[in-house]
Amino acid sequence: MQKWITFLMTCLVGTTSCLTAAMGDVNGLIGYRNDMLSFDNKVPRRNPLFKEKAEFKNVDIFQIGVNAKTTLGCNFYGRAEATFGWVLDGEVERKASLRQRVFDDYSNGFERVDEQKHKNLIDDRYVYDINAAVGYPFYFCDYTTVVAPVVGYAFNSQTFCGYDNFAFNPDNCSSAETSCCKRSLLTRWYGPFVGVDMNYRACNDSWNFFGAVEYHFGRLKTRRSVDNSINDRFSTHSNMDGWVVNVGADKEINDQWTVGLYFKYSDFTGSKNQRWFADASSDDSSIDSGLKGKRKANWNSYAINVELGKQF
Repeated sequence: MQKWITFLMTCLVGTTSCLTAAMGDVNGLIGYRNDMLSFDNKVPRRNPLFKEKAEFKNVDIFQIGVNAKTTLGCNFYGRAEATFGWVLDGEVERKASLRQRVFDDYSNGFERVDEQKHKNLIDDRYVYDINAAVGYPFYFCDYTTVVAPVVGYAFNSQTFCGYDNFAFNPDNCSSAETSCCKRSLLTRWYGPFVGVDMNYRACNDSWNFFGAVEYHFGRLKTRRSVDNSINDRFSTHSNMDGWVVNVGADKEINDQWTVGLYFKYSDFTGSKNQRWFADASSDDSSIDSGLKGKRKANWNSYAINVELGKQF
């Protein structure tokens, strides 16, 4: 009986130690973010007749957000974050090539490759991200180091808008001032993730260092639309996966308030094999309906934020 009482008292003291530590913190953040999105389309997948690549690069974003972390006792760890950003500017570059066989009166036919390349600017729209995770914390080195395996869910969205007068028939859209060239792109990356969170704070030190590594998997939704061009619109879903890395540090100003710096990097890829169906109303007979094509997307992003937090 005495052994059980000793064991229970030891557990109680350990739990009390955890509860006397900081229960959690809430941080407001403000910072700069840079995104790059690229899309590759090949029809068919091998020896393609049609190839297209679109890149949205150097997308400068001003963002704000809030995040929070908590530890309840020794057995629960949780965190959540939400950010919203405004697109300041960026570049869009699109190029494509169409290989087709042309017949005339003087030969049995020859192969011709039509190529187009165009650059323009992204002028507005927004991005937003939401994620949350829970895990079990492991404490090391007299509670100065915490390592927590986590599982969570994330939703990331980008909406870009800009002028693009790209066309194999330039007469359809010859000026960036023409409203028919207005394009909108929406991408959504969403799904669960697994990862590891780490936190280190030396005894009697005002500095706190933290980091996280996450592996994401789920779905990608992509939708592109053009004001007056039905043939250039598409909406598709595909599988995706990727990595997110967070590192940062904050310093106590007093017993309740902290200020810190926070860096985040994301790298996601999505792909889908699909059949090409030529539009009967368009002059696209050079590509047979039913060919198997491949669509691939890649998203890279980094953000640097300044945080102001309150401990509880």
